[in-house]
Amino acid sequence: MIATTDLEFKNYYVEKLYMTANVETGVLVNRSGRRMIALTNDFLLGLHRALEKECGDRVEKVLYHCGRKWGRNFGKGLDNAWSEFYQKPLQEFPLAFFQSLVVQEFGHNGWGMLTLDYTHFAKGIIDLNLEGAIMADITEAELKYPADVLTAGIIAGMFSHFIQRDVDCLQSQCAMKGFSSSHFLLSDPKRIEELSTWRTSSKTHQEILNHLLTLQS
Repeated sequence: MIATTDLEFKNYYVEKLYMTANVETGVLVNRSGRRMIALTNDFLLGLHRALEKECGDRVEKVLYHCGRKWGRNFGKGLDNAWSEFYQKPLQEFPLAFFQSLVVQEFGHNGWGMLTLDYTHFAKGIIDLNLEGAIMADITEAELKYPADVLTAGIIAGMFSHFIQRDVDCLQSQCAMKGFSSSHFLLSDPKRIEELSTWRTSSKTHQEILNHLLTLQS
C-alpha cells in the first residue's frame, strides 16, 4: 500500500517506499516490483577488464551497444512504471517533471548527479552533464576509450524509447581527465557518427558541441 502522504505528493521516489529489501530471500525490489541488484566497484572494474581482454579494440562498441540495448528496455520499464503510478501517459508529462524523474532515477541508482540542458533542443541536441559518473569515478588506469561509454549507451537507449526515435550519445568530456564532471551529447545517430573523430582528438566539450551544431541531421 502507498502511504497517504505519498498519495498527496505523488512522488515515485519517496525514500522509504522506492526500494525495499526482503532479508529472508535476499531480494531487492523497487516500488514497481522490479528486481534490483547492487554491484560493487570490483565487479564493474572486473567486467570492463574481462571485456577488454575478450573483445580487444572492439570493447568500446561492445560496451556501448550493450548499454544501448539494455537502456532501451530500461526506458520502456520506466515508461510503464511512471505512467501507471501517475495515471497518465509519459507523453503528457510536463518536460520539467519528466526531467526531474530521470534525474532522480540516475541518483537513486547510484549513476551520478545528472543535469539536462535543452538549450539546443530545437536543433536536435540534448547536452547532459553527469557528476560522479560511475566508471570515471572508480577507474584508476588510463583507458583507450571514454570511461563511461556504457553509460552513454544506456542514455542513448533510454531516450530512444522516450522520444520514440533512434538517437545516439557521445561522451564529450570525461571526469577521468581532471574535469569536475563528465559531459554527454545526445543527437541523431548520423550526426553523432560524424563526431567520432572529434571525440578522439584533444577538442573540448564546447568545441565538440559547436561542431555538432554545424552538422545537418
